[in-house]
Amino acid sequence: VMRPPVLLGVNFSGNTEAEEEAPGKRNVWAFRRAVERGIAVATFHAQDVDPDRNDFTDGIHPWFRAAGEPERGPHTWGTLAAWAWGLQRVAEALRGTGGVDPDRVGVVGHSRMGKAALLAAAFDDRIAFAIPSQSGTGGAAPSCTTAGETVRQINEGFPHWFALAFREFNDRPARLPFDQNSLLALVAPRPVLVCAATEDRWADPAGQFAMLASASSVWRLLGANGLPEGPMPDPGRALGGRVRYFLRPGEHAMGPEDWESYLDFVTTAT
Repeated sequence: VMRPPVLLGVNFSGNTEAEEEAPGKRNVWAFRRAVERGIAVATFHAQDVDPDRNDFTDGIHPWFRAAGEPERGPHTWGTLAAWAWGLQRVAEALRGTGGVDPDRVGVVGHSRMGKAALLAAAFDDRIAFAIPSQSGTGGAAPSCTTAGETVRQINEGFPHWFALAFREFNDRPARLPFDQNSLLALVAPRPVLVCAATEDRWADPAGQFAMLASASSVWRLLGANGLPEGPMPDPGRALGGRVRYFLRPGEHAMGPEDWESYLDFVTTAT
């Protein structure tokens, strides 16, 4: 019996509301469409791992605090890393259920959850593939740039997302010893799909494309095809195979067209 691959992601509203969102106006979770195409979807509530607020006493952080870290907030990891940890633990559980293909459990996420999905896959090679969708700064978009959201803006707007050390680069991002192409490269040689939208300039679509193109040299080094050389694809089209970039018209959102690109990727590249 063929067991289905799994797309695992984090939701904001809780599992019951996520299910209700699927047939509603937001179309955030395409459960029915995924099942029609033979792909399972699994999701859990972000708050069950770490609420999205600048408070390190109400999530998993107190259970993993290093010696010398202050009670109100860790120096070494933030909320994005907590969500990535949660994705890794749930992926591990899914692989042991017997009802899905243990070799095709991948992660997907939009925006901040795209950042978490990419981080989870980068540091756990048992995760079979990654789909960071419109993940922006701290995800697939570069930090060493003047386009889109800056390092200072994301650290001031979401002070709990990253390690405190990231703040040292608020006014000098060019001093960062690496950029997000290095994070993407940690997924190699596993499949990765980076998604963007034409009007989502805050998440820097061109920068995400450049980072994926740069990271592709690592896939080639490991004997896999990287992103094909050339310009960004036209809106509504995907470029690449196991390393793929999809650009659609429109704004920052996670809707039916995005899901079709996810499902096409899982079907053809994993």
